[in-house]
Amino acid sequence: MSNGSVKDILKDKKKVRFVAESAFKQVDKDGSGYLERPELEEVMNNVAADLGVEPPTSEEIDEVLKELDENGDGKLSIDEFQVLIEQVLEMMAKVEG
Repeated sequence: MSNGSVKDILKDKKKVRFVAESAFKQVDKDGSGYLERPELEEVMNNVAADLGVEPPTSEEIDEVLKELDENGDGKLSIDEFQVLIEQVLEMMAKVEG
């Protein structure tokens, strides 16, 4: 991404939603419309690899799921997942400078 592009995305809620929906569709392997724990684990492992950090532990994945799963159904809707995407974009923006 070019310099400042992640920050530009973060300023535009429609762009954030587009990024979230695109990522969600790629990871929602079973097409259920929700991300179950194994799918969340895949996302988190991919993000860790992209950021060059250690992959998350099982406990960290459980913690993120619990934190984002607002209705307590044990899976993430697109709206719940978008919160994670916004957090990842914010981390990327910090790395970008």
